[in-house]
Amino acid sequence: MKLPVFLYKKRLDEKLGEGTFESTEECYQHLVKGLHQAGKEALGEKILRSKIKPFYYWNEEIGQLVKE
Repeated sequence: MKLPVFLYKKRLDEKLGEGTFESTEECYQHLVKGLHQAGKEALGEKILRSKIKPFYYWNEEIGQLVKE
């Protein structure tokens, strides 16, 4: 498990680097963006499934019965 942590730290160093900011908000946004990018690159992204299941049983016939 040490490899992902090493990769994250390395990516974070690359993303944050030196920067000059005119406001605290710019600095904060740069920091947040760097953290997110480094995390995605080092750890990847997890695709979440929708909690709503599709209606496989729904068809025209059932639709007509519901309307009646």
